[in-house]
Amino acid sequence: MKIVVFITQTQDTEARIKVGSSGDSIDTEGMKWIMNPYDEFAVEEAIRTKEAYGGEVVLITAGPQRASQALLQGLAMGADSAVHISDEALGETVDSLVISKLVASELGNIEGVDLIFTGMKIIDEESVQVGIQIAEELGIAHLALVSKVIDVKPDEKKLVCQKEIDGGSVSVEVSLPVLITCPDAMNEPRYASVPNIMKAKRKPMKIVSLDDVDFGSLGISRDAVGKSGAKIKTVSLEVPEVERKLRIIKGSDEATVKGDEIAESAKELVKLLRDDAKVI
Repeated sequence: MKIVVFITQTQDTEARIKVGSSGDSIDTEGMKWIMNPYDEFAVEEAIRTKEAYGGEVVLITAGPQRASQALLQGLAMGADSAVHISDEALGETVDSLVISKLVASELGNIEGVDLIFTGMKIIDEESVQVGIQIAEELGIAHLALVSKVIDVKPDEKKLVCQKEIDGGSVSVEVSLPVLITCPDAMNEPRYASVPNIMKAKRKPMKIVSLDDVDFGSLGISRDAVGKSGAKIKTVSLEVPEVERKLRIIKGSDEATVKGDEIAESAKELVKLLRDDAKVI
């Protein structure tokens, strides 16, 4: 069984975001980059599926050269090989449709793909479209927000999984191949050991240049890749200003606080939370 995981590289969740000089993008100077956190759950689920049912795990990403670090992390976790669609233009704002077409095209070159995992969203712009669009480009089924893979039947080309719904859960059987988007409640991603980090550097990583892509067959032009060719354009970015206020509800200076005073302070606190902070 061949299992593929589509991953992306995003800004560190602890990074301090600053708007760039152009006003329509972030300043990436000195930025720390990580694997998209939701994709870590996807990689973990792929590895667990391989451990339970056999097969191999292939990672794929589309991004600039630095995105190879995210692939190395996944390889260190236990994936077997990786594919990097690489170009510096992919480090700019790129439409999700373009990314999905590029990834789906390369997946078509991987023989016998049975199962595709990816994170439920990409945290940089809270994008949830790419996984769904990859499935659509490939013409396969897509299951969103799967909380548990119950059973995989490679010989029957079937998969049974659990999805959470309001007030409970539902079990779904689907034919392979299928693409599954993974939420954070799906598993607990493993940490890569030092030996596995060293082994990751020796695992195969295929580099695909955009010069090798047949854009005509994808129905888009080469210019569609990058900020200038994006169909959705960011007009401006602003970092929200957070106004912090401190209000102290004062009591008496007595060592022992009386019940009536506590009751009055509580009433005042509730009034401030309701009328000023508007949180209740």
